[in-house]
Amino acid sequence: MAYRARRRIRHWRRAVIGGILAAVAAAALGWSSPAIVPVGLVTAIGSAGVKAVAFSPDGRLLAAGYGDGALRLWDVATDQASGPVLQVGSGPQGGSAVNGVAFSPDGSLLADADADGTIGLRDPVTRQPALSPLRAGSGVNGLAFSPDVGVLAAGYGDGTIRLWNLATGQVYGPVLRTGPGQQGGSAVNGVAFSPDGGLVAAGYGDGTIRLWNVLTDQVYGPVLRDGSGSRGGVNTVAFSPDGSLLAAGYGDGAVELWDVDSSRPSRPPMQADSAVNGVAFSPDGKLLASADANGTIGLWDPASGQATRSPLRVGSAVNGVAFSPDGKLLASADANGTVKLWNTAGDGPAAPLGGRIILLAAVFAAALAVVAVTITTRDIWRARPGRPNPGRN
Repeated sequence: MAYRARRRIRHWRRAVIGGILAAVAAAALGWSSPAIVPVGLVTAIGSAGVKAVAFSPDGRLLAAGYGDGALRLWDVATDQASGPVLQVGSGPQGGSAVNGVAFSPDGSLLADADADGTIGLRDPVTRQPALSPLRAGSGVNGLAFSPDVGVLAAGYGDGTIRLWNLATGQVYGPVLRTGPGQQGGSAVNGVAFSPDGGLVAAGYGDGTIRLWNVLTDQVYGPVLRDGSGSRGGVNTVAFSPDGSLLAAGYGDGAVELWDVDSSRPSRPPMQADSAVNGVAFSPDGKLLASADANGTIGLWDPASGQATRSPLRVGSAVNGVAFSPDGKLLASADANGTVKLWNTAGDGPAAPLGGRIILLAAVFAAALAVVAVTITTRDIWRARPGRPNPGRN
C-alpha cells in the first residue's frame, strides 16, 4: 500500500510540473485563447452591478460607478484600488446608483452622475469635492465634459438636458427640452460632446437623437430617426474622434453610425446580440466597441461596418465600455459587479499583458499540487496502522 502511495505521489508531481510547463509555454507563445482575453483588474465586490467606467486622461486611473452608490478608483498599472471607496448619493443603502462617470479632459475633475439627480465633482487626486454638487429634480442618466472643461452636459430621466457652467455652478442657458411647455419629453439615456465642443448629442428613450447647438440652444439639423421605427430607445451615443460620425446603440441591438453633416446613416447598421448599453470609439477612430445586455462586447470597423473579430464574452449584461487613452486597453463594466480590462493591441489573437495568465496557471497548478500531496499523504498514513494521520485533528 505504501509503495503504491509513493508511486501516486511521483505521478502527481510529474503531472503538476508538466501542467506548469505547458501553461507557461502556451501563454508565452500566445496559445491562451483564439480571441481577446481579459488581462487584469477582474474585480467583484459586493452584489451591486457596475454601471459605468471611465479612464483618466493619462490612463493611470480607471473610475467605476456601482449600482449601490459606490464610486471606486482603480490603479491600472497595479490592478489595485486607489484610495478608499467613495459613497455618493443618499439611497437606502447609503447611496443611489451611479449611472455615469467622466473625467474632465485635463484630468482635474471626476464627475459622477447619480440616480437621485445629483452630480458630484471631485478632485481625482485628493478624492475630495472640488466643486459644490450640481442638483436637479430627476435622475442623471449620462454626462459629458466639453473639451475646454468649462461646461458639463447632463441628460436626465425627465427628458431634459442641462449644460452646467462649472465656473458658476449654474445652468448655462435654458434647460433643453423636447416636450411642450415645461415637459422634457422622453428620457435622455446618453449624451456626448462633439470634439470641437459645438454640439451635444442626446439619445432618447423614444428612439430619437438630437444634436443640440451649444451656442444657440437649438437643435442642429433634423431629428435623427431610424427608418424602421422599431429599434426601441437609444441607450447610448458617442462621437468619433474627428467628429464626423455619431455612434448610437439601440434597444433592439442595432449599432447605427450617423453622418453628422448629412444627418443620415453612413452605412447599414451593425447588429449586436441584444440591447446595446454602451458604445465607444478607440482614440484613433479605427475601432468601435459595443456593450450589450446579453453579456457580449462587439468590436467593429467603423469604415466597413464589419466585425473585426469574434465578440468578447463577459458572462453577464455589459453596462458600459471605455478605451484607454492609448487605445491598447478596453474596460468593461458588467451587471455582476465586475470590471475587466481587455488587451486590444495586435492584429491576431491578443496575448495577456505582464504574463498574468502565466502567473494564474502557476498558482492553479501549485494549488493542485497541494491537494494531490495532501490526498496521497493521507493514503500513506492510512496504509500504516498504529500511526496518527496528520491530515486529521
